[in-house]
Amino acid sequence: MSTPPSPDAEIYLAVLNHLAEAIVVVDEAGRWLFGNAAAEALLPGGLAGLGGSGDTPCDYQLLDSHHHPLGTEQLPISRCLRGQHFQDEAFLLMCQSPPHSEWVAIAAQPLASSGQAAALITLRNISAAKQQETNLLRQAFHDTLTGLPNRDLFMDRLGHALARAHDHPQSLMALLFIDLDRFKVINDNLGHSVGDELLVEVATRLRSQLRDDATVARLGGDEFAVLIEDIATTSTAIDLAETIQAAIAQPLFLQQQEVYVDASIGIALGPGRYQSAGDWLRDADAAMYQIKDNPDQTWHVFDSSLKVQQDLRLQTEIDLRQALVANELRLHYQPIVTLNTEEICGFEALVRWQHPTRGLLMPGDFIHIAEATGLIIPLGWWVLAEACRQMQLWTLEFPAMADFTVSVNMSSKQFSQQNLVGKIEQILADTGFAANRLKVEITEGVLIDHSDSIIATLEQIKALGIKLLVDDFGTGYSSLSYLHRFPFDCLKIDRSFIENADQDFEKLEILQSVVRLAWNLGLDVVAEGVETPRHHAQLKALRCELGQGYLFSRPLAPEAVEAMMATKVAIPPPC
Repeated sequence: MSTPPSPDAEIYLAVLNHLAEAIVVVDEAGRWLFGNAAAEALLPGGLAGLGGSGDTPCDYQLLDSHHHPLGTEQLPISRCLRGQHFQDEAFLLMCQSPPHSEWVAIAAQPLASSGQAAALITLRNISAAKQQETNLLRQAFHDTLTGLPNRDLFMDRLGHALARAHDHPQSLMALLFIDLDRFKVINDNLGHSVGDELLVEVATRLRSQLRDDATVARLGGDEFAVLIEDIATTSTAIDLAETIQAAIAQPLFLQQQEVYVDASIGIALGPGRYQSAGDWLRDADAAMYQIKDNPDQTWHVFDSSLKVQQDLRLQTEIDLRQALVANELRLHYQPIVTLNTEEICGFEALVRWQHPTRGLLMPGDFIHIAEATGLIIPLGWWVLAEACRQMQLWTLEFPAMADFTVSVNMSSKQFSQQNLVGKIEQILADTGFAANRLKVEITEGVLIDHSDSIIATLEQIKALGIKLLVDDFGTGYSSLSYLHRFPFDCLKIDRSFIENADQDFEKLEILQSVVRLAWNLGLDVVAEGVETPRHHAQLKALRCELGQGYLFSRPLAPEAVEAMMATKVAIPPPC
């Protein structure tokens, strides 16, 4: 193909032949004038594939960076002979024999019209760099554990779906937000390796239930999402949600253990009014959260009424963050009485929020938001510190309260914190409140979330002299086993067992069994929700020691407690 060099040019040719880059010089007709060794190896069959002239068919084809074939006028030599200059444009070189491909960066420079040479073309193999770029992109846009698209790629595909929908406004699409129930329990109790296997298996099951053109992604943690376009009706999305839920609910066999997990699925239909992928995903998430409040449901479709709830939820979160700084939280204190004497022996500290525009808010208006956002952690520590501070002040002012205890609820998220016991110790030291007058109430849900790690923590808390209570006893799982495993001092019977116990023989039997069990284990019993004289009499007959409820007193603001103690007004006996 090339003319033998003159002796004077041999040294230059040797240098060019040692270069890794392929170098080609063509005349104004696109014919080969010169090519180094790298060019002859890279371009079998001549220059026709680059837009040059040649008598033999070439053995390769040049594609653009999107893997599309190039027309003759788009080929590098054709462009250069028309006077175009370009630098390091990426092309895919597809060779036929043997079949393989190489990514090349091509530069083209038109040469002066004097002499035969008209264009200089250089080709540099960039396959390794392209592979690295592909790997980096995959890492950036795919979940490394499951191989699914990650949140960033999913949001990009949502955006493209919305853009396509502008040309077809009557099309119907569905976005499914999938949250795994009880994943944290499995992950914490059986280990992260089991948790990882579970996520991989769920990803596999999701793929198996979807059309090829659907997009499934792992958003993070135990959250997945599915986008399905061109569906016929809303029922199609609901049917898919039920199919997915059924597939996920099948038992998983992981590391020789049978594991079960369920899914809560929120559905948001599009394109509708959506202008952004973020709004669409947010609404699917909001629909999913409706299921958390309604355990009998497995899916929920977003509607406009949820938007109002969502806006209120967001505003409440913003306001609650400010409330923690602006000292808007309050504690009310519900008396706990000895049922035989009807005398106060302590209080339960219950948080309230004095909202600047909405008035006094009850826990049901904001605690679930605090739990979901993590604000329950600073809120919980404030409640503990304030209860201890206030009780110590009352002890100094009212000697009759010297032995009164205070019960404070602690959340599951607080038990996830490092140095929890140290923080409790510091609060007691700062306030001067005696540890043996503090009672920490935890729900059975806390025990489920932290069953492996919590025993040592509870024993450390108890070693300080603090009493431990199980709150809402009987509403969780495996209640009896918890009483044996954990170092509790007292259990608080949920109000649902008190209500109508005088009319419901089964409830009465359960109530008797719980009190008898507590006595046998040496535990105190507190009955909450005591609202009628018949409740009071029944609990006394069962030898239940302590109680609280509206029969004795509603939760009281600090001023009301002080007024009661100052006038030494006893709680009136039940009528």
